[in-house]
Amino acid sequence: MLPKNLLAVQKRRGNIKPKYLLDSQIVKELIQTFETCKGKKYEELRKRLRELEGANFKLVRGLSTLLERRCEFQSGSKLNGRTVRIFLFERGFIISEEERDKLLGDAATAFNVSKQEIEEAIFSDLQDEQILTKFNPPSPEELIKQYNLSLTQTLLFDAIELNCKASGNYQQIFRQIKYLGLMYEINDTIKITGPTSLLKNTKKYGTSFAKLVPVIISADKWEITAQITVKVGGEPRVFSFTLTSETGIPLPASLISVPHFDSAVEAQFYQDFKSLNSRWEIRREPAFIKTGPYVFIPDFGFHTNGLSHFLEVVGFWTSDYLQKKISKLRAAHANITVAVNQTLNCTKEDFPGNVIFYKKNIPLGPIVKILRELEEAQIEKELKTITAIPLSEDSISLTEKAKELNISPHTLRRVPIPGYQLIGEQLVSHTLLDQIKQELEPNQQYQKVEAILQKYHLTMGALDYLGYKIIWKGLIPFKIVKKRRKSKIQAEDKSP
Repeated sequence: MLPKNLLAVQKRRGNIKPKYLLDSQIVKELIQTFETCKGKKYEELRKRLRELEGANFKLVRGLSTLLERRCEFQSGSKLNGRTVRIFLFERGFIISEEERDKLLGDAATAFNVSKQEIEEAIFSDLQDEQILTKFNPPSPEELIKQYNLSLTQTLLFDAIELNCKASGNYQQIFRQIKYLGLMYEINDTIKITGPTSLLKNTKKYGTSFAKLVPVIISADKWEITAQITVKVGGEPRVFSFTLTSETGIPLPASLISVPHFDSAVEAQFYQDFKSLNSRWEIRREPAFIKTGPYVFIPDFGFHTNGLSHFLEVVGFWTSDYLQKKISKLRAAHANITVAVNQTLNCTKEDFPGNVIFYKKNIPLGPIVKILRELEEAQIEKELKTITAIPLSEDSISLTEKAKELNISPHTLRRVPIPGYQLIGEQLVSHTLLDQIKQELEPNQQYQKVEAILQKYHLTMGALDYLGYKIIWKGLIPFKIVKKRRKSKIQAEDKSP
């Protein structure tokens, strides 16, 4: 979904439709722009995007919005920018360079860093100063499909009625309708409406309409029609919108698994865990588990790097229900944690494995602790199997090498590899780092340094290991200088 001001549409004879994207040229340029801005500030990224906008403002901004959701930005300073600003601003106005220099010196003493690091930290937490550290690029085709879907969803924010048909996907559609709390009628189509009155139409359900779209279009054949309210000349008018699987508009086609919950407790836990942005993926009703002559479907599954763990929620009971549940859990061939409503007449000893009692909401802390213990156990087990790490490449992705060795990246991160240094997510040979050091010089211009590192697919973070730091001219990186302390590589080079 996109901000409403980025919705581009065409209106004709009472009909409305988004300006769907079919050509991939601008998409390729935008993806490349994000790629080349890794290691740069957000301000630089925005500048380059503005150069591409021209007459395609809404298109470029819309695509960029989707691409930004695939990015990670971090502060370029180890200090907290807001804390540094408070320290400086509380000391009042300054009217000369001498006063400014003294104030920076006082701050450097207070924070036990250099004046240059204070300069770098002042605005480091603001959005424009954030560094683009990671970008997960989609293929041009994938981005086009996501953009077209987002246009459709954004248009439906203002829908007052939606009708749909689908083939072979009604179970998921009705689950989603129920989950979103939508009102519907069944005739030849599924007609979904929001509450209305004679005096006023409401857009209350517009967002829910949008959330229903991905489920509908995951069917083999489908059709959506809707009534959309749009202001024309300051007055609201109703336009008709139609989209079908036969129109050939590029849209995501993969089948979507729609979470549905038996209680508000389960729904809240799912949302709370998702908000953690954990390395663990949470799935609703993820698998069938053998329990004697029966099968058991746990409420939630957690998965990462080949590890799986399950959670079953026991929130209500009758004596017969509770006994059957306990019997299935005892016979299950899997690691299952049980979250039990503390009002139930049972104890921890009644259940196998880990048990968490809750009152209103399932606590995240105990679950996270269990998952971390599983990760640590996996790491300890894998560490015992490692005898040597064969490496011949000058540089290789940590994740790629871990996959090759059939171990977790977190395990490989703990293994010291002679002759190699972990820089970000890359394992880089000391030979290559020595070669790069020969190309770097004190007071070298930032642009030239950046080009050297990009040639070897390294970020500016490698400078720390090479014994250099960046000097900034205001908000612009200017040149590099040698650090006073010895770099890690320098220290290793001189070790016996």
